[in-house]
Amino acid sequence: MEIQVLRIQRKTRVNLLRSMLFLLCALPLVGCGGGETGPKLYDVKGTVKFKDEPVESGEVIIESANGSGAPAGGVITGGTFEVKAPSGPKTVRITAMRDVPGKFREDNPGEKVPVREQYIPKQFNDESDLTMTVEEKSENTVEFNLTP
Repeated sequence: MEIQVLRIQRKTRVNLLRSMLFLLCALPLVGCGGGETGPKLYDVKGTVKFKDEPVESGEVIIESANGSGAPAGGVITGGTFEVKAPSGPKTVRITAMRDVPGKFREDNPGEKVPVREQYIPKQFNDESDLTMTVEEKSENTVEFNLTP
């Protein structure tokens, strides 16, 4: 009788562990591919120049002008970017880094790494005064020619 009770308890524990493992593996799949949720997104394509020169690499962040909702972000490559964002008035933030000529740091002894700086002024990122409106159409285009 005692052996049978131990077998049942062991089976129960094994089944419980299997169930927990299944739920743990299935958890990341919950909510995936279940149709559209959230606001409709529209394509935003554009160019970014700083002092009349294309920004070779950087980031664009488009956020609601009233601060609601999640921001949309994209990478600037060769002066161009593409982002999907909900419609409405937006604040745009642009950042870009570059190496500081002749400056290096040695976080690891013997390894020189170029020092990088954010060269786009705060008025276009942290304290951005850039705005745009994403319209409910298949493609929105915008040009930013940043001049401090």
